[in-house]
Amino acid sequence: MAWSKASPEELLNFIEQDHHRIREKMSELQTLLEQLTGRYSDTINSMLNALREFLPAFKIGMEKHFASEEQILIPYIRQMDEFNRGAGAKPEFHRSSIKNPISLLEAEHDQTENVMFKNIHTIVSGYHSPSGSGDSLTAFLDGMKELKIAVSEHIHIENTVLFPLAIDLELRLMHKKQ
Repeated sequence: MAWSKASPEELLNFIEQDHHRIREKMSELQTLLEQLTGRYSDTINSMLNALREFLPAFKIGMEKHFASEEQILIPYIRQMDEFNRGAGAKPEFHRSSIKNPISLLEAEHDQTENVMFKNIHTIVSGYHSPSGSGDSLTAFLDGMKELKIAVSEHIHIENTVLFPLAIDLELRLMHKKQ
C-alpha cells in the first residue's frame, strides 16, 4: 500500500496490527531459541546463549516502545483525526507539541536500528547459518532476519509517514474552531 496516501485511521490500524505481528514474531523466536539451546556445538551454542541473554532485553524495549505509541500517541492522533473529520470533540492540545514525544520515539527507533540490530547482526554472524546447523537453526536465523526487516519497515513508515502526518495535523488543528 502507498502509505503516504493512506488516511490517518488506515495508517493507525496498520501500525497497531503491525505491533501485534511483531510481538508474535518475537515470541515465536524466543520459543524456538529455547528449543535450540544445547543442541549444537560449542560455537553455535555460544551464539544461542548470547541471544538468550540479549533477546529478552530487546523484547522488553520493544514492548515499552509499543506501549508508548499505543497508550499516548495513537489515541491522540485518532482524536485529532476525528476532530478534523467533524466526528469528535476538539482534543486538548498540550503546551508542548506532539513533536516532543515523537522525538523520543524517533530516538528509540535510532537506538533499535543502530545499536540493537547491529548487536543482533554481530551475534548471529549476519544471519548466515553455520555449516551443519540444521533446518531448525536455519529457520530461526531466517526468522531473526524477517523480524529485523519487519521492524525496519515499521520504523520507516512511522518516521516518514505517521510522524510527519501527526505533526502537520496538530499544527493545522490547534487554531481550528469547534
